[in-house]
Amino acid sequence: MKIADNTITQGQFMFLILQTQIGVGVLSLPHQVQSEAKGAGWISVLIAGLISQLVILLLWALVKRFPYSTIYEFLPQLFGKFAGTILGLAYVLYAIFTSADILVLFSDIVSRWILPASPKWVIILIVIGTCMYMAVENLRNISRFLVATSILIPVFLALTIYSLTVNIHPDYIFPLTEAGWLNIIKGSQKALFSMMGFELILLAYPFVEGKSGGKLKAISMANLFVTLLYAFMTFTCLVIFSPKEIEVIPEPLLYMLKSFTFNVIERIDLIFLSIWSVSVFTTFISYIFMGMMGLGQYFHKGNHKKAAWWAGIICFVLAVWPGEPETIRLYDQIFSIGSFIIIIAVPLLLLGWSYLFKVKGETNA
Repeated sequence: MKIADNTITQGQFMFLILQTQIGVGVLSLPHQVQSEAKGAGWISVLIAGLISQLVILLLWALVKRFPYSTIYEFLPQLFGKFAGTILGLAYVLYAIFTSADILVLFSDIVSRWILPASPKWVIILIVIGTCMYMAVENLRNISRFLVATSILIPVFLALTIYSLTVNIHPDYIFPLTEAGWLNIIKGSQKALFSMMGFELILLAYPFVEGKSGGKLKAISMANLFVTLLYAFMTFTCLVIFSPKEIEVIPEPLLYMLKSFTFNVIERIDLIFLSIWSVSVFTTFISYIFMGMMGLGQYFHKGNHKKAAWWAGIICFVLAVWPGEPETIRLYDQIFSIGSFIIIIAVPLLLLGWSYLFKVKGETNA
């Protein structure tokens, strides 16, 4: 993909990262962090946001050394063609597996809340078929689409704010440190994996206009917004549901909205699910695009469109494979371990290697 023909503005870059971060995990996040941090679950989210920012700084320091190359292009510069390609394929596998994990969680929630009689493989196939239509486009068109769909994000915030006007119990979150700081930090680990998406900087950085500082500011603003949004939603659920209730409710946001009714709209939760689905689609598009870019780079002379079929088929097989809850949990564990390796450990190694052997791109952005 030619950089000159597909540049995006820093504003578009911010929404690209923001929309990739807001995904399937938002519904179950309050339940997950409460299991560890109790009433301080929202603090765990804030800590996760801080950790995300530190990882963003690490990734930014790496890509800044190769301002005109994507992760798939500068890996061979660091380790040679063979080793660089193998490591690049690991990033491809990570992107496609993450896409499949998103579909697994999405189809599970849709099956339980909206379409209980529909086979999950049908839901998965529909999502892949719909999103591939956008994923084959270039980064500029994808970014424009994500900016346009961001208009739905204020609805998330508005519905959550309305929840606070109905029936809240602030005493549910006290004492704040009941679980202990160790458990609060453990809860931040679960929140961190729900906020992934900023690793797209490894692919999108060379396409963003402006200087490196402006690019860092754009991605930092996206991460700050997502952190505050997730923390606010988690706080809202914690002051509405009792600790015992939230422990047994897998998607507290949906249960909270299901209890609300208006004169013209009865099932607010279904409206919320429709809007949430768009956010899931945008996250899926970003990750599958990242995987397609790698396949196109290594097997189709840089043409990611020709890799669409391969990426779609692999993603479909991986998403349909898990049928039992135990397998779904296994997928989440693999994603957690893979994310730590691909997003933190490997970039740290690459950054140290590039400084040690003084390997860098032509010119800093």
